[in-house]
Amino acid sequence: MGISARIRQRAEPSSSNRTSTTAWVVHFCIWAVFFYCVILFRPQKDKLHEDSITNMQMLLVAIPYVALFYLNANWLMPAYLFRRKRIGIYIGLVLLALLVVVAMCGWMLFLTGPRGLALTSFYSFPSHRIFPGIFMLMVSASYSAIRENARLEREKKEKETAHLRTELSFLRSQVNPHFMLNVLNSMALLARRKSDALEPALMELAGLMRYMLYDADSGTISLEDEVGYLKAYIDLQMLRFGGDVFLQFNTPDDTENYYLEPMLLIPLVENAFKHGIGLVENPEIAIDIRIAEENRLILMVKNKYNRSISQQDGKTGIGLKNLTKRLELIYPGQFELLREDNYRLDVDGLECWFIVTLNIPLQ
Repeated sequence: MGISARIRQRAEPSSSNRTSTTAWVVHFCIWAVFFYCVILFRPQKDKLHEDSITNMQMLLVAIPYVALFYLNANWLMPAYLFRRKRIGIYIGLVLLALLVVVAMCGWMLFLTGPRGLALTSFYSFPSHRIFPGIFMLMVSASYSAIRENARLEREKKEKETAHLRTELSFLRSQVNPHFMLNVLNSMALLARRKSDALEPALMELAGLMRYMLYDADSGTISLEDEVGYLKAYIDLQMLRFGGDVFLQFNTPDDTENYYLEPMLLIPLVENAFKHGIGLVENPEIAIDIRIAEENRLILMVKNKYNRSISQQDGKTGIGLKNLTKRLELIYPGQFELLREDNYRLDVDGLECWFIVTLNIPLQ
C-alpha cells in the first residue's frame, strides 16, 4: 500500500500593494477633511487688515506644512530619534525644517498676494506661521510614535513566530528517529525470519520515508493523507505481530476536505503499539478517529498494558511529551489531550487499559 500525498497549498495573494494604496487613500481623505474644516470655520477677514487669505492661498500654504508632517514622521524621527538616538541632531534638523516652512509660507503669500499691500497678520508676523508648524510636528510625532510601536510589535511577533517554527521543526525531527527506531526493529525481525513479507514491508517503509521527507514539511496536510500514513504504519506493525494482537481501526468516511498539522496522530498510535504488545496477555489495541461538531478531530487510542511496566515512565514518554509541546505551539488553548488508566477486573484477572484522547481543530 503506497501513500499518495496530495497537498493543497493555500496560496494567499500578496497584499502589500493593496495595503500601500489603501494607506495613501486614507491619508488623502484625512487631509481633505482637515483642511475642509479649517477653511469652513476660519474667519473670513483678518482682524488687522482688510485683505484676507483666499481658499487657494490657504491650500498653497498648507503644502509646506504637510511636507513638514511627513518629513518628521517618515525620516527625522525614525532615523535620528528611534534608531540612532541622536536627540541633539534631531532637534536641530526639526528647528531648521520649521524655519524653512515658515519662510516658504511667507514667500508663497508674497507671490500670490496683491503687490504693495501687507496681506495679513499671518504674512506680516512669522510667529503666526510657527504655531501651525509646531502643531504639525506634534501630530506627526504622535503618528510616528504609534507607527514605530506597531512596527516593534510586528517584529516581536515575527521573532516569536520564527522561534516557534524552529522549535516545532526540532520537535518534528525528534519524532522521526523515534518512529524509525520502532520500524527498523520490525524490519530486522522479518529479516531474521526470512519472511516473504520483507519486500512489501520495505516498500511500505519507502512510502513512509517519502511522506516524512517531503509531505510532512508542509504547513498543513489533508486528513486523508494523514490517515493513509497511519494505515501504512499499522500494516508494518501487523506484518510483524500478525494474529498476536487484536486490532480495531475506525476512520471517518469523509477525510478529503479537512486539513491538520502533519504527524500529530502517529505518536499516539506508535505509543499504543510500543506498550500494548509484549509482556501483555491477549494484546488489544483500539484506534478510533472521528470528526465532531465545529470541525473538531477526535482521536481515541486504547491499549492493554502490563501493570508491572508503567505506560508513562520517563524513557518511554518521549513521543507523548513531544506531542504535547507541538500541540501547545500549534493550537495554544485550542486542544485537549486526556490520558487515563482504566483498571478492570474480569474472569481472567486484572486488565489494565491506557486510554488517550486527542481533540484538535481541523482546517
